[in-house]
Amino acid sequence: MPPVPVKLSAARMPGSVAVKAAPKATTARPRILAVDDTPEALRQLRDCLRVLNAECFTCGSGASAVEFLSKELVDVAIVDVSMPGMDGFEVCRAIKHDPRTANIPVILVTGDLKSEDTHRGIELGAFDYLTKPVEQHECNVRIHAALQVKQLQEELNVQLMAPDEQRRVQNELQEKMLAFQHGMTTAHWQKRFGQLSASFLDDIQTPLAGALASLQVLMVDDRLREDVRHRLILTHLQFRKVNNHLRRLLNIAVYSRSPHLVHPAEVVSDVVQLLEPEMAYYGIYLEQQLDPSVEWWGMRSEISRAVLYLLHNAIEAHSERPPVIRTRFEDDHEPEFPPEDPNKIPTIRVEVERTDVHVAIRVCDNARGIPEGLHEKIWDPYFTTKRPPHTGAGLHLVRGIARAAGGDVKLQSPGTDCATQFSILLPINTNHLYPQEAEVQPEPAADAEAPATEESEPAPEG
Repeated sequence: MPPVPVKLSAARMPGSVAVKAAPKATTARPRILAVDDTPEALRQLRDCLRVLNAECFTCGSGASAVEFLSKELVDVAIVDVSMPGMDGFEVCRAIKHDPRTANIPVILVTGDLKSEDTHRGIELGAFDYLTKPVEQHECNVRIHAALQVKQLQEELNVQLMAPDEQRRVQNELQEKMLAFQHGMTTAHWQKRFGQLSASFLDDIQTPLAGALASLQVLMVDDRLREDVRHRLILTHLQFRKVNNHLRRLLNIAVYSRSPHLVHPAEVVSDVVQLLEPEMAYYGIYLEQQLDPSVEWWGMRSEISRAVLYLLHNAIEAHSERPPVIRTRFEDDHEPEFPPEDPNKIPTIRVEVERTDVHVAIRVCDNARGIPEGLHEKIWDPYFTTKRPPHTGAGLHLVRGIARAAGGDVKLQSPGTDCATQFSILLPINTNHLYPQEAEVQPEPAADAEAPATEESEPAPEG
């Protein structure tokens, strides 16, 4: 396939290498190279990069990409693994072996992720992976992380050339880079595991429904002994519990294909039941104030993920405490850490209500709270106060989901009767489901004084 024409910018002349000028590309308008032999895949990547206001360059083959990079420098390269001739691994090797382009983060794209391919890419110096079809949120998060790591690398290079008094930050920058890469690798595998789990859950849904139907038929058979019927009833209850748990998982794991009527109280209740074991593990008390009459029109899977991210965030705020349930692998003689406040019970409160202007889903916790100076930074895609594998992408994704639905997310710390309160505020958009009936004009009633339209018949003679 002939190479796709690329856009050459006069802002950076061929052959020029300026270490101190590179960070400007990451703070102003990033330059990103997309390489794929499929025009449709390139078009999809361009659509994703348009949201980032990136200067996008495209090549239709590995050879044309290497030739382009010999003349131009970019901030990130997104390369498809499966290409005829020079595949993505060879392109990554060529980029990393050239000192001029070695600092460019390479994100490999594949439709069939295998562990051996991942190890090969990491060994060649690849920064991360994307799976096809490429999702907008995931693409944005990966590119933001790659740009940030590249900027840290360039700052480190500047520090190496700077006077001795400026070199004290080198270890800190290196730790940040390692944390970014570790977090990205962990997040990617978690996403892939979630995709495989969703596929597996979907496969067992049909046989599980068949088993429930068969049990219902057997339970009403009069020929069965009472003890056998009792065991069937217990088995049926257990299968129903598994089936309900499966339904809750599928509501989150499988993307909604179209918007429909959603009851946020049901969404929150499903997510809470999925996380109940984790809350019990950390001894967290849960309060729920869910209005079941609240309705919203939108994508159930997306709003379920947003609630899941916020609840995980609240659980993690309490997880610094030692768990109240000890596993058999822990030492029984290990000293207990004193709680932060002996009288404080770790609590998470979840609320669903409809105000005059919003459908509000609130998640509150009484943990340490968030300092006011971090109220804006926490929304950055890769800012986090936690250690790896936490990457900080959760709150960024919550805001993206809420804004894509026409709403927003607000933070209060301290919140109402709690240390931290996150509120997902969604628009009231169900009016089209209940159109008001047009007022029907009543027909005028017959009036005795109205003029007669026909002549009255004469009265019969007596």
